[in-house]
Amino acid sequence: MIDTVVPPTTAIADVLQLRGQTGWLSPPLRPVHRTQGLMGKPRTVRLAPGPGEHGLQPLRAVLDECLDGRVIVVAGAQAAAGAVWDEILTRAALARGVRGLLVEGGVRDVNAHRDLGLPVWALYEATAGPGPDVHVAAVGGPVEIGGVTVDESSTIVMDAAGVVALDSTDVFPDCYMYADAEENVVAALREGATLAEANRYREDMVAKLRRSV
Repeated sequence: MIDTVVPPTTAIADVLQLRGQTGWLSPPLRPVHRTQGLMGKPRTVRLAPGPGEHGLQPLRAVLDECLDGRVIVVAGAQAAAGAVWDEILTRAALARGVRGLLVEGGVRDVNAHRDLGLPVWALYEATAGPGPDVHVAAVGGPVEIGGVTVDESSTIVMDAAGVVALDSTDVFPDCYMYADAEENVVAALREGATLAEANRYREDMVAKLRRSV
């Protein structure tokens, strides 16, 4: 399911910058399978080095929960020797209603995620599995990716251009206006305007948003 009302992540990130805030998770995350705009509440999992008492079993247990509309966020997965996510987990996640996946580490079976339609952003693609020296340190609660804190009250927005984590969607009205201004720039360029002429739409919007901060 696609959320047609979600502003572009590029517009969200630019508006956050104008407000002196952050929230974008790409980079460091990179696309494995891109999607049109969607949003969802995160289900967070934090991994840590070492075998731990239960290894990765708590991550697999999460995928037996009702996860309707959730985005799985796996932080600390770079502690693993290889991929912590694969086709098997994607199939399990989709069966429980997961909308998207963010992995601060490696994933594999990339073609399967694309074929099955799960939007995935990760640090890298890996061939081997996770190995024994990584475990789930926590399920739920805040995690950090690229200096951005994500907890289960956050809102994750994903689209073909990126991923952002928001404390509140109150920023959306400004993002819609910013995105419209950029569309006006593109339309003016198509009609033969110079860049200086076309870019006034964006410049006027930036000035307006700065005055409202």
